[in-house]
Amino acid sequence: MENEREQLTEQRKVFSIGGSLVVTIPRKMAEKMQLEKGNQVKINMSSDGKLTLEKETDTSLSPTFQSALEHAMDKYADALKMLKEYNK
Repeated sequence: MENEREQLTEQRKVFSIGGSLVVTIPRKMAEKMQLEKGNQVKINMSSDGKLTLEKETDTSLSPTFQSALEHAMDKYADALKMLKEYNK
């Protein structure tokens, strides 16, 4: 059974593209993080200079849901306004 707390360590070379520095993510690490081309990631730096990388979860709304939401907000705008005023 694979250890859930397995720590992967790999050395990588830093290179530049344009004005940014780039470090590639090893395939095995990307697979474990379920990263794919086009995903958004968040990079955090702690006070001691260590970096962590997290996959951002997709919080965008589907176009169908966005359209339905806009329709409902238009249709019930007066009721929503009344609820907002009542809640003050």
